Amino acid sequence: MSDEATFWKLINKHLPPKCHVQRIETGSTGRGIPDVNLCHQGVECWVELKIVKGKKVKLSPEQIAWHFRRARAGGTSWIIARDKADGVRKGKYDKIYMWPSSCVQEVFEKGIECNGSFILEAPFDWVLFQAVLFGGGCEKNGLF
Repeated sequence: MSDEATFWKLINKHLPPKCHVQRIETGSTGRGIPDVNLCHQGVECWVELKIVKGKKVKLSPEQIAWHFRRARAGGTSWIIARDKADGVRKGKYDKIYMWPSSCVQEVFEKGIECNGSFILEAPFDWVLFQAVLFGGGCEKNGLF
């Protein structure tokens, strides 16, 4: 199982009950569409899952364009990346970074050094994760 598939299983296990989850199959949709669509208590969001390599978060031009258009239209989407410390840092930490779609260009350019992320460290606070994900963003929840 890929690192991204393992990450998705971890997130999916900790989503709220009655959350409607739709995993998107990339071969059957337009390019750039995020990996998952979620809806909980009337709040819908899209999630692009990534695994950090070094300090980089790899995004395709189509993914960047999709998130930019979604942010411009007032929709909610996230880039959520897991950093389990690879290479010489292996095993030293485990973090989840959450960026709203409005940060997509900066995430592409700066990776985990991008401002505007909400960071969870293991052991993860899944209630807080859900509040950020479905609460309309970090700024709205006073988390920054």
